[in-house]
Amino acid sequence: MGISIFIIELLIAELIFLYSYPKRKYYLYRIIAGFIILPLLGLLFIFDGPLMAHQIYQFFKFIIIFIITVLYMTFCFDVKFIPLLSACVAGYTLQHLSYQITRMIALSSWLIDFEYRDQIFELIIFPFTYLLAFFAFGRNAKKYQFYLNYDFRLFLISIFSLFICLVINRFTRIGANLGNIYVVIANSLYSISCCLLSLFINYNLHFLNLEKIKNQTLERIAYEEKKQFEVSKKNKEQLNIKYHDLKHVLSLMDGSNNNKKEVMEEIKKAIDDYDSEIITGNEDLDIVLNEKLAKCKSNSINFTFLGDGRLLNFINSFDIYSLFGNILDNAIEASLKIEDKSKRVISLVLEKQAEFISINCLNYYKDEIVIENNNIVTSKKENKELHGYGLKSIQSICNKYNGNLKIEAKNNIFELNILLLKAKN
Repeated sequence: MGISIFIIELLIAELIFLYSYPKRKYYLYRIIAGFIILPLLGLLFIFDGPLMAHQIYQFFKFIIIFIITVLYMTFCFDVKFIPLLSACVAGYTLQHLSYQITRMIALSSWLIDFEYRDQIFELIIFPFTYLLAFFAFGRNAKKYQFYLNYDFRLFLISIFSLFICLVINRFTRIGANLGNIYVVIANSLYSISCCLLSLFINYNLHFLNLEKIKNQTLERIAYEEKKQFEVSKKNKEQLNIKYHDLKHVLSLMDGSNNNKKEVMEEIKKAIDDYDSEIITGNEDLDIVLNEKLAKCKSNSINFTFLGDGRLLNFINSFDIYSLFGNILDNAIEASLKIEDKSKRVISLVLEKQAEFISINCLNYYKDEIVIENNNIVTSKKENKELHGYGLKSIQSICNKYNGNLKIEAKNNIFELNILLLKAKN
């Protein structure tokens, strides 16, 4: 009976870390079947004998049961083996942590002994520690998509810590069998420390490392955007020169010759296209908007802009290029997936609202969009870890100017709203 309870506790603990992982078809039925079938494995370990009582046998018995639960979780979750094993190790760590807390409290000499005391403590302590673990680690595993972003080195350290803890726990049971309760309490304290360390390494330390990597990636992206902005600005200057040269040449040409007329029409068209460019009053904003406008025209996307670029004079040039470049790149990417060209529409509005500058971008989208914590949960199969840096860059610039970013997806219309605090003169 005790082994069956252990298996149920272990399965629940593993699910705390696995619940957000991609699931296989008929996942719920698979899990229910596991909670029915796997506890029956406890019947295989009911035999008595000198060998069965040995601590080495007990150690491998629990390891074998753990391996079986891991294999069963691969039957329930559609994810790579290493992150799945990492979550199961965290589950085993949590179960052992809860058990050691229960054991230490139950064996404390200051507690009054009464019937079913251990079982009552178990019913209280296990749900409490599991709930704490869910909020401290399980939700972070979902938020940071641990199954996509995991550090194999940190995983090895955490599993090694748990292994050492389990081995020492088995040896100290010899002291417990001799009646030394202080050995048991000391072992429980040591085990609790090891389990907490294992969970911290496997999750919190990993997330800190992940944030560091993300920041480094954003810095590299910002560097590339800055170089692109410098190139675009230089190209714009050269284009201005060519534009004025063309107008001068056009005024000197004689329109009587048919061939010349055709040439003149081509030149006029080029000049008209140039004249139709967006002029906002902010040179840096003009550069990025017209760069994206050209991309929209070549892909049959109707792009409209309304606003006064001078409202952004308090923002430095590179931040303007990065902010609007990422906004429009995301909108263009979404628009290109729409087959109905009448819905390939992007609307960008820049206006003043009290002390804030409002930026609103609307566009249609095709595929389902899931938004969690003001972030898009990607459905891309490849390079998921590289997805979403455009929004992260936008958010970073919003934070820099005491702003706020909000995204919504409703009725196949994606809306991005930004409020930036206008700098006081």
